[in-house]
Amino acid sequence: MSDADSRKHGPSEKKRPVLFSHGDTGYLRLRKLTHGPGEQKRFLCLPRTGDKEGTPKDGPLVEVAMVSASAHWTSHARLEDAAELALLLSHPAIPRTHGLFQHRGGRYLVTEYVSGISLNMAGHYGSVRGRQLSEAFTLYVASAVADVLSYVHTLTDAAGRPLGIIHRAVDPYNVILKHDGTVMLAHFMSASSLLPGRAPVVPFIVQGEIDFAAPERLGPPPEGGVDSRSDLFSVGMVMLEMITGLQLYGSDEVEKAAEKLPPGHPGYDGEVPWVSEVSSWTTVEEMARRAAAFRPEHIDHLMRRVSEPVRLIIHKLLRRCPEERYATAAALKGDLEACLGVLEAPYGAKEAIEELLKARSDALAVKGPIELIPSDEAERRAGELYLPTNH
Repeated sequence: MSDADSRKHGPSEKKRPVLFSHGDTGYLRLRKLTHGPGEQKRFLCLPRTGDKEGTPKDGPLVEVAMVSASAHWTSHARLEDAAELALLLSHPAIPRTHGLFQHRGGRYLVTEYVSGISLNMAGHYGSVRGRQLSEAFTLYVASAVADVLSYVHTLTDAAGRPLGIIHRAVDPYNVILKHDGTVMLAHFMSASSLLPGRAPVVPFIVQGEIDFAAPERLGPPPEGGVDSRSDLFSVGMVMLEMITGLQLYGSDEVEKAAEKLPPGHPGYDGEVPWVSEVSSWTTVEEMARRAAAFRPEHIDHLMRRVSEPVRLIIHKLLRRCPEERYATAAALKGDLEACLGVLEAPYGAKEAIEELLKARSDALAVKGPIELIPSDEAERRAGELYLPTNH
C-alpha cells in the first residue's frame, strides 16, 4: 500500500484485524463503538474486497453489530429479529441495513455508518460553553425525529397489518446530525414489533436508556401494554434536555419528591429486581420512583426560560398518562412545524449544522479536543478519519 493510500485510510490501517469475512469481502475492524444492548458488541468497520488482480477495493464505512458464537441463544435471536425489522425500514433518516451474516458461529449485522454529531455531543457542547443550542435547533431536530417515528409507528406488512413498531431507545445518543444538517434516527436494536416469530421478551429488563424512558416502561406494563406514545414521551425528554441542559429524572426537585414516596413503586413487588440493558447512573427501581413522582410544576421549574409555545409542546409530551400525550407522531410534527413557521427567519438543515458547528467551536475554545470527552466525540473523529476526502 502506498503512503497516499495509508494516509487516506488512516494510521496503521494495513495492520487492522479482520472482524469477519463474507465471500471475498473482509470487514476490517477500525474501532470498537459504544452502546451495544446485552451481549451485543458494535464496531466501526471498513469493508475490503479483493478483485481478480489482487488489488483491494474499499467500500463505504459500516457499523457492525456482533453477537459471538458463545453468546446466549436469546442474543442471537434478538439480532436476527433486529435484522428482519431493519430490512423492512426504508426512510432517508434511518441508516440503511446491508444484511445479517454468519461467520464461525457468530452473527454480524452490517448497517450504514452515519458520520455526524449526536445530540449527546451537541448538548455537551452547550454545557461546556455555558449556553444551550437554540429553541429553533431543538424544534428542527424534534420535527425530523417525529417524521421518522410517524413512518415507523404506522408501518404495515404486505397484508396491511400494523407492525406495531416502538423504537424504545429515542435518546440523544441515537439522534445524529449529519454534516449537511440532516437528522438521522439510528439503532433500532431495542425496537419492539408485532412481527411473527420474534424472540420472547425477557421480563424485568428495560431496553434503551432508562433516563429517557416513559414511566410505563419502567415497571410491569399497564393493562393493554406499552404503545408508540412511549416513544413520544422520550422525544419530550430529549427536547427538555436539549433546551435546558437538564434531565427531568435527574433534577433535585424530582429526587426529593421521589424520596417521599412509600417503599417500592406502582406495580413493583420487590421480589425480582428490574434491570437496565444499558448502564445508567441509577437503578431501574429508583428511576421508576422518579417517574412516579414528577409533577407538572417540576417541568415548569426546569423550563422557566423556555418560550410558551415550546413549553406547551413539551408539557403535552411529558404527561405520565399516555392518553394525555400526543396521540400520534404526526400530530406532534404538526405542532413543531407550526412553531418553526412563526420564527423570524427560516430554520432548516443549513442553519442547524451552522449553529452546531459554532457551538462546537465555542466549546473547543473553553476545553481542548482531548478534554472534550465522551465516546461520541471519539467515535465521530475515528469515523471521519477513515472517510474519503470528498465527504
